[in-house]
Amino acid sequence: MEPAFTEKKEPKKEFLKEKKEEKKMDFIDLLDEDQVEVKKLTMEELEDAVKVMRKCAFDVTESEVKTIIEYDMSYGAFVNRMIIGVGLAWPASYDNEKRTITGKEYNSIYIEDPAVLLAYEGRGIRRILLREREKEGISRNYSFSIAYLYEDIPKGSVVSYIKEAGSQLEKLYLSEDYEFFRTERGVLAVKRLNR
Repeated sequence: MEPAFTEKKEPKKEFLKEKKEEKKMDFIDLLDEDQVEVKKLTMEELEDAVKVMRKCAFDVTESEVKTIIEYDMSYGAFVNRMIIGVGLAWPASYDNEKRTITGKEYNSIYIEDPAVLLAYEGRGIRRILLREREKEGISRNYSFSIAYLYEDIPKGSVVSYIKEAGSQLEKLYLSEDYEFFRTERGVLAVKRLNR
């Protein structure tokens, strides 16, 4: 009789193991891009946005973030109404010929590096936040989306370096058709909007 008891027990273990794996898959599916809500940041989210940025090693004050949110161009990524990513942006004046930011009329949206909580890395949140801010620039009839890359990129082709050894963010800009220019302040990533 004992062998029959053992045979029944084994399939039960396999069944439970399969159920456990199904649950894991369901959890992963819940975090797909479709489940991420992206919306413009308001003052109501200020405190939570600052917390996310600080957890991601951004050295920011609540006052600085408040000033940027007031431009009404920044976005947050939310899962179950909890903020998990912050993409700040503000208007800028960009001289395409000189490759510099000037103090003239706004013609560009400046894209700050996004802050994404570690638990949500690798799920496309940075891309979602980048595209939302680009749409914001387009809606304002801006000509460019710009961002500085602060890493010291060795001499030679910036694009080749990014393809080989660039950060996740640099590769994102490359995949989204940004051009790269060396400037005194670092490498400037530029994308023409409203083509």
